Parts: sequence; C-alpha cells; structure tokens
Amino acid sequence: MANRWQRDADGILIFAGLFSASVAAIVAVTAVQDLRPNPQDTSAFYLANIYQLLANPNVSRVSILATPA
Repeated sequence: MANRWQRDADGILIFAGLFSASVAAIVAVTAVQDLRPNPQDTSAFYLANIYQLLANPNVSRVSILATPA
C-alpha cells in the first residue's frame, strides 16, 4: 500500500513539474513579445519631431520630444 502511495505521489509531482514548466514557457514568450517596441509608436515619435521642425522654421534650436517608450 505504501508503494502505491509513493507511485501516486511521484506521478503527481512529475505532472506538477511539467505543468509549471509549460506555464513558465508561455509566460516567458508573452513577456518577450511585450518587450518589443511598437512600430506605430516609433513612427508617431518621429513624425511629431518632424512636424515640430517644419511648424517652426524660425526657431534655431528645437527641443526633441521624449523618446518613444
């Protein structure tokens, strides 16, 4: 009877380990995708800076907007 409980416990531990590894891999993949910069944010950043330069041609020094996040 003790052997059966030990085998059941081993099976549960193996399943829990595989399950947690799978969840960790999925979380890691989604986190990496969130770290990539959004191309639309980058385009908007540069377009806003170009607009600022073109809108004020008499200004010798133009303050650059904050970099895109």
